[in-house]
Amino acid sequence: MRLQKAAVVGAGAMGSGIACVLSQLGIEVLLKDVDQAFVDRGVSNIKRMYDSRVKKASLTQEQADQHMALIKGTTSYDDFKDVDIVIEAAFEEISVKLDIFKTLDRICPPHAILASNTSALSISEIAAATQRPDKVVGMHFFNPAQFMKLVEVIPGVKTSRETVEAAIELCKSARKTPIEVEECPGFLVNRVLFTYMNEAVHALQEGLADVATIDEQVVAQGLPMGPFALFDLTGVDVCAHVNTFLHQQYGPRFSPAPLLKKMVEAKMLGQKTGVGFYVHSKDQVKGEAKPINPELQKLIAQVDSECKTSKKGQSRPFSPDRVLLPMFNEALYCLQEKVVQADDINTGMRSGCGFKFSLLELADKKGLAQTLQDILAYHQEQGERFRPSWLLTKLVAAGVQSLKNEKEKTLQAVK
Repeated sequence: MRLQKAAVVGAGAMGSGIACVLSQLGIEVLLKDVDQAFVDRGVSNIKRMYDSRVKKASLTQEQADQHMALIKGTTSYDDFKDVDIVIEAAFEEISVKLDIFKTLDRICPPHAILASNTSALSISEIAAATQRPDKVVGMHFFNPAQFMKLVEVIPGVKTSRETVEAAIELCKSARKTPIEVEECPGFLVNRVLFTYMNEAVHALQEGLADVATIDEQVVAQGLPMGPFALFDLTGVDVCAHVNTFLHQQYGPRFSPAPLLKKMVEAKMLGQKTGVGFYVHSKDQVKGEAKPINPELQKLIAQVDSECKTSKKGQSRPFSPDRVLLPMFNEALYCLQEKVVQADDINTGMRSGCGFKFSLLELADKKGLAQTLQDILAYHQEQGERFRPSWLLTKLVAAGVQSLKNEKEKTLQAVK
């Protein structure tokens, strides 16, 4: 299918980034929101993106003007009557998305693909709100969409192969890296990543190390930023919402750290409120370490008083393994459930999160048997958050020691 006209629902950071990506392909783009002020802000954001590229000489002014001319803001769905694809990037709430897709289905032409940028919600449920479930697909871009390469493409139960391939081709045309993900809560990247972020907060609550130490030790392992810096960048409230959703879907493996709820109640949400795990000041000197939120210890003390979370002096000192092993284990859960192919796990975590190492090769230095023993030790100490996947147990029982060296044999175990 040749896409000539597209629409993006939601003119926030993600929506404007996606609209920018589409306009570079020579596609006409409608950018819609509920209020003209939101639309104007989204269009202005896109202009700033193009102005920045002109300043860096990666685009000429003429090229930037041509791309901007393809973008039109709107507050009405009536303009959607001749679009070829719609990408919804609205608030991450299922009721909101269902209402949007019912409207899109009624107004958009029959051939139009309806895509959702949801990071975790059910594509099948969204598709069921329409009369064209075969043309509904997940296209999860990563923030900022204009720069990040990864796009998770998620078919629903009734999504046609033609729709999936059209979404993948669109991503490739935009020089993105698409990976096809079997529908599951959190898809691939968020499902894996939130085990790491949640576990870091559990370790902090226990008093094993402070915020800066945990972040520094994790970055030294090859991650682009530590878990607490990522919390503050993304928004503690947003992360807490996703973690609660994953806990509802997967159970005790995602038991939320109680501190997150306390921080949300105290409006310590990260960069957007000026304070989260760190203090964020406009006067901060670039490159200088940000101070840790001085109020954090009071909240941790409250959590410990209510939940008895402190284990200082009772358990091993903090090690990066504490937050990395849950990701490795969850990645193997994804493999055993056939959510993705093995290569897509490394591609997803590299392109979507900036990992400088291959997640599935994390255990190669110590071997799978020792990795399993380490996870079992944490399981005994911490409980269900560290329950090992049966695939890991099976591989160790079969004598497999490295996912890298015995990749082809390992993959046969999940086919």
